[in-house]
Amino acid sequence: MPVRRRNNFAPSEAQIQVAVIDHWRKLGVPGSLVAAVPNARAFGQAGLTRGLFDLIVMSPKLGGKTGWLELKADGGALSKEQRAFKCVMIGRGVPYAVAYGRDQPIAILIKWGAIKQ
Repeated sequence: MPVRRRNNFAPSEAQIQVAVIDHWRKLGVPGSLVAAVPNARAFGQAGLTRGLFDLIVMSPKLGGKTGWLELKADGGALSKEQRAFKCVMIGRGVPYAVAYGRDQPIAILIKWGAIKQ
């Protein structure tokens, strides 16, 4: 059954991901990386882990740490597996963020130093 969005004009998570990565490709800081985790609908397939966040982020500003960014459409919520993954990141001191819509993830990538302001 398809997921229904509250606002049919708001972008889907897939559309947000495409826009964010495209923005990074155009304005990315040298030495940074923003990459999608192709893990959608991980229902027990070998090599996939439910709950992983959508994007891996590396940048000079983050130093030796790798950030994880979960993209949500307006009104979206973390799954049980995503909440568990978030707890692992908190416990290990890993940079992470949950961002809604298109503008929030761009602001986070600017803050993390992966995109030029």
